[in-house]
Amino acid sequence: MHVAATNQAVSHESDTVIAEPRAMTPAELRQLGVPSLVYLRAGMRNGEVRFAIHAADGTPMAEVEDIELAIELVSEHGMEFVAVH
Repeated sequence: MHVAATNQAVSHESDTVIAEPRAMTPAELRQLGVPSLVYLRAGMRNGEVRFAIHAADGTPMAEVEDIELAIELVSEHGMEFVAVH
């Protein structure tokens, strides 16, 4: 038996390409692991620097006084920081 090689891409139902991340549905975000992804936002409160941990969907989760504590909390809960712009 002879099998010819082709350059055609194989499409799989589980392969999802999202052209515009801001247009993703909640179900698509869950597929990407959103429950375990967080981002950090620095700001001022009462004249002191504070760090707010937010879920990937923007929901505030915690506010701490230093970045080391933020990293420790995220790590303890099996979450991972992602960069946002």
